[in-house]
Amino acid sequence: MKKKIFIALAIVIALLIFFIGLQNRKVHLPFADEDVSYSDMWEKKQYAQIIDYGKAVLDKNPMEKNTLIFTGYAYFYQGISILDMEERNACMEKAIVLLRKALLIDGKENVDVMYILGKAYYHLGFYYCDLSVKYLTEALDRGCTGKDIYEYLGLAYSMLDMSDHAVENFEKSIEVNPSDILILTLAQEYIKAGKFDRAGYYLDKVGSGNAVLGEKKLMLQGQRHLGLSEYDKAIGCFEKVLESNPGSADAHYYIGEVYEAQGQLQKAKSQWRKAYNLNPDHHKSKLKLFG
Repeated sequence: MKKKIFIALAIVIALLIFFIGLQNRKVHLPFADEDVSYSDMWEKKQYAQIIDYGKAVLDKNPMEKNTLIFTGYAYFYQGISILDMEERNACMEKAIVLLRKALLIDGKENVDVMYILGKAYYHLGFYYCDLSVKYLTEALDRGCTGKDIYEYLGLAYSMLDMSDHAVENFEKSIEVNPSDILILTLAQEYIKAGKFDRAGYYLDKVGSGNAVLGEKKLMLQGQRHLGLSEYDKAIGCFEKVLESNPGSADAHYYIGEVYEAQGQLQKAKSQWRKAYNLNPDHHKSKLKLFG
């Protein structure tokens, strides 16, 4: 169950990392055409138009490498902006098919292809994280300089419960591109690994000025105190979350975990019911109540 909690949080953080990093990330576009201004289309994020043109070219020449690459890129970047998981996964799957075909053809663009391919596999979820690690690692070995590559490697390793590798990559990502999001991600991984002192060290580095990050910090502080059996401090953190966000199902869920750890099952179930009533799709509470 805790694994699913961290997977869900990892996905949210990955999306936050992506949208922040996208502003500074320049993607190499290994194609040119006198009749089509791909640079203009890319700058305007006209991914659907790029995909339509790519389909027309690939209908005539299914293995035209440049078209495979830019159409695959377009599917990836279109997919990353879609909130509906089924639609996003469909885009990622199409991107992967095209980019895997592109890798069958030799070329200097393959480093960037592996980089995007590794990120696409990560966004398909847990069962594809080994492939995410494979292609991101190959991209790194060939000199990829994408600033978020260590972040994605850390997240993929975290999903695979390979905490040592996850921590190593999150720490590298902080060296390359430090941010409060990454520091919280690293603290979360240390909590997951039961290294509560290291988690506390990094949590202390994050301010509380941003409401979203402040709430995330409080949630992680509460989980850290819970892991240390500091139950009053844990409840205090979760109650602070509820003061600013009364609709937080997670806060009620974790208060329930504190009560469960203390052997107060009736109080625990009461909190899990509150979480479920706030969000009937709250998986963790459903498992506690009905699992």
